[in-house]
Amino acid sequence: MKIEKEYYLSWIPFFSQLSPEEVAEIAGDFRWEAYPKGVTIIEQGQRPKSFYLLCEGKVEVTKGNGELATSETKEAGPDSVFGEISLLTGKPFPYSVRCLENSHVLSITADDFAQVLLRKPQIYQSIIRELTDDLIEANQMLSDNKYKEVLRSTIKLTQYQDKFYGIWGSVRTTKEVERKLEEVKKQPKNLLIRGERGTGRQMMAWYMHQHLYQEAAPFVVVDGRRFDQQWGNMVDQLLDIAAGGTLFIQEIDDILPQTQLILAQAIKMHSTNCFIIGSLQIQQGISKDKLLPELEACFIHRYTITPLRERKRDIPVLAQGILEKLAQKNHRKTPTLTPEASQILLSHHYRQGNVTELIQVLERSFFLATDNMIGLEQIFFGPTSEQVGHKINLLRWPFIDRILKKSNALLWIRRIAALLFFLVIGGMIFSPHLSIFMKIFALVWGLWWPALSLISPFLGRIWCTICPFSTVMDFVQDKIHFHRSVPEVLVKYDYLIVSALFLLIFWIEIITGMRSNPLYTALLLIIIQIAAVIIGVLYPHHAWCRHICPLGGFIGTASIGSLIEVRSDPAVCLNKCTTFDCYVGKGDIKGCPMSQHLPYLDNNLDCKLCFNCVRNCPHESVQVNLRFPAREVWHLKRVNQGYTIFIGMLFAILFPIRYFEPLQKIWPATQWKIAFTLAYILAAFVGGLLGWWLGKPFKTKAASKRIKLVFALTPFVLAGHIIYQMNFIPGIQDLTLGLSRQTLTGIQAASVSVTTALKVMVAITGVVLTTLTVIIVLVKQQKQTEQK
Repeated sequence: MKIEKEYYLSWIPFFSQLSPEEVAEIAGDFRWEAYPKGVTIIEQGQRPKSFYLLCEGKVEVTKGNGELATSETKEAGPDSVFGEISLLTGKPFPYSVRCLENSHVLSITADDFAQVLLRKPQIYQSIIRELTDDLIEANQMLSDNKYKEVLRSTIKLTQYQDKFYGIWGSVRTTKEVERKLEEVKKQPKNLLIRGERGTGRQMMAWYMHQHLYQEAAPFVVVDGRRFDQQWGNMVDQLLDIAAGGTLFIQEIDDILPQTQLILAQAIKMHSTNCFIIGSLQIQQGISKDKLLPELEACFIHRYTITPLRERKRDIPVLAQGILEKLAQKNHRKTPTLTPEASQILLSHHYRQGNVTELIQVLERSFFLATDNMIGLEQIFFGPTSEQVGHKINLLRWPFIDRILKKSNALLWIRRIAALLFFLVIGGMIFSPHLSIFMKIFALVWGLWWPALSLISPFLGRIWCTICPFSTVMDFVQDKIHFHRSVPEVLVKYDYLIVSALFLLIFWIEIITGMRSNPLYTALLLIIIQIAAVIIGVLYPHHAWCRHICPLGGFIGTASIGSLIEVRSDPAVCLNKCTTFDCYVGKGDIKGCPMSQHLPYLDNNLDCKLCFNCVRNCPHESVQVNLRFPAREVWHLKRVNQGYTIFIGMLFAILFPIRYFEPLQKIWPATQWKIAFTLAYILAAFVGGLLGWWLGKPFKTKAASKRIKLVFALTPFVLAGHIIYQMNFIPGIQDLTLGLSRQTLTGIQAASVSVTTALKVMVAITGVVLTTLTVIIVLVKQQKQTEQK
């Protein structure tokens, strides 16, 4: 039975102010429980640990001689909520709940509910309204003092030190905060806090309250954005509720001017009732302060929290403290940040959310890390991928959905491909002169390699889906694995490693005449397979495929603008998912072999179409889309920008290859090899330097216009390589296209070779696609500039 939690949670009045996205976010904190007929869900007098929402079934509620009502029994059906008052007050349940039929409920523990209140403080006011309605319906059976006690017990669940882990940063920052705390304690007058979103204004308010009062004192939080609707005519009552404690008004300048005047007058009249803290949000150093002078004058103390980007010495202290508390809470050893990961944390500007953004990054990296080391691969910054343009989700077709999610078809295709791979290698080594192996050898070089150049721009890294190197590596890795962390040099400079190895293999192929030598080809394939296995044994996931494989680098670059993509809905991933199954795996299905976190995947460069994420995702968030080709180029954000160097090299080496190829039959072999090698190296160096100069790659920042323009050249570069590979397709040189027409003088005919016709078509296609992509990149960038 598949039941959506969000649908049932929308019944709870407490959550009436939440958007559907916010309800989806907190749904993960609730769990399903099934109770058969006759079972008691709640026992009268039991200490509260959870509250329950009845979704299906019927129950009997028996009230004893508790303080809420006289003894009575009644039936209740779906949408009934039980135990919320006891959970908030901490007092025993005053009634029992027994199932009259098989029932399903959603429950949440007290601790988890406290965390929900932390994340969504607007729920407080909904609770207050619901409690007020219940008290009125009960004919005011609780006195005003009792009502206040209930409200205070509710608000006391707020624990802001948990939200920010109770850490300010370095010794200097901590002492600065402590000085302000002491200053306010000596003269406990109202405090106004300014700061950007996520800097810690809420935590500052909670610490100030803790410093001034004991645990039992009320700490009342209200939202200035809803103040007028909820408290506009009840300002005196609000101050009375917070009497003896702290009233914290978030975004106080969002209160309407007329209500600000009423609040200012009420504060002056109740100046000794409670301590009032107001907070204002500053955006990128600019205050949107709309606070009236009359209300601002009510705050004697002022404090501005410095943005995290301006106090980066605090970052290592914050990071260490957050990881230590996460490890303690989850009963794990505290992971260590690698120097490169620490450097990225220090270099980021945190303009999206300051300390809150840092916390989210570290929490995510903590759960993504499979060992006690957090490196570059577990650090995800910046915006998630965009849902742009019209796409067709192929998983909507039952046949494809069944194959990718439940069938073992892909597994068997990989096994068959690996078996054929070994048979071909064996044949090329032991029986290279057999007719069948000579034909296979000719097809490998003549069709397989050109096919990769042709297919990848349309179907992405589809070869990687069935790659025998990967299959064999996976098999060995399951048997032997040393669980070492991927060296940061591989992660940081993978684009240079891939570029160098691709250039090396391409050079060896040309210099040795490998296309006509089965033994050399077999030795090359064996060496590549051994290297892949060694890397797979040493390091987790498919480090070979992502950081080293030259063929994968070429195919990945070609796949940037392909028709096929695997993407997820970031809103679902970040708000509902707490297990990260797409990354870490689930059951017998491994996680992402390329160490990708799907909400942040916005390009095909490092997606090898293994479809593990499709099978692992419990929220149906992953999609396999058919899209407009090259669209992602003008929406790039998180692409490995170093591949601009690879693109430059791919383009540049075409010149020495094209120039020296005709000379191979004319010059002496040694002279030709030396000249070609020098020209090849020089061209690769100049091309890589040109790619770097054009793109100015920066691995930790979003892709710039220059980066997008370099990637836009990919169709043109690929067209050059396809044209080169066409020369080796078996038999294509013997094919001719002819045209003829009947005239008065006889038949006139013209012909052109198939090779020439195809090369012209490929060249035109490459130029058109590159031109179109460049134009769209420039237009999109211009629109973004105008919007800013």
